[in-house]
Amino acid sequence: MADNEIRVFAPATVANVACGFDQLGFALSHPGDEVVVRFTDQPGLVITHITGADGKLSCDPRENTAGVSALAMLEALGKKDLGIEMEIHKKMPLGSGLGSSAASAVAGVFAVNELLGRPFEKKGLLPFALEGEFLAHKAYVADNVTSSLLGGFFC
Repeated sequence: MADNEIRVFAPATVANVACGFDQLGFALSHPGDEVVVRFTDQPGLVITHITGADGKLSCDPRENTAGVSALAMLEALGKKDLGIEMEIHKKMPLGSGLGSSAASAVAGVFAVNELLGRPFEKKGLLPFALEGEFLAHKAYVADNVTSSLLGGFFC
């Protein structure tokens, strides 16, 4: 790993728990998604490649849950032109019901936050990760995002 490289893992989740459908969720130890970020001289956020998705996910950061979440945070910080490269390594099947889009959103925003020296506390990343879920599901549903970001069992 390069000195200026950050690698993070965000766990899969289960969020359809009993009578708490789409309200109760918990994180799993595996599978999950991994995101690697590093600074670059080129302005803007660029997704350089994605593994494990069989070409089904966009490398356009405005059309990818990890990218849109990181972009929302960079915008809030006034750093949208900062040069950052992102790699996404999907380690769970798409559409598996395990919060794949949420894991990518959480990993993306968490990795960039770490790269920037943690300008936000972990809970402060939630609104940005929710932007990724909105991209994927056209709704701000926090069950999978909260569980993946904070771990444990949440409602």
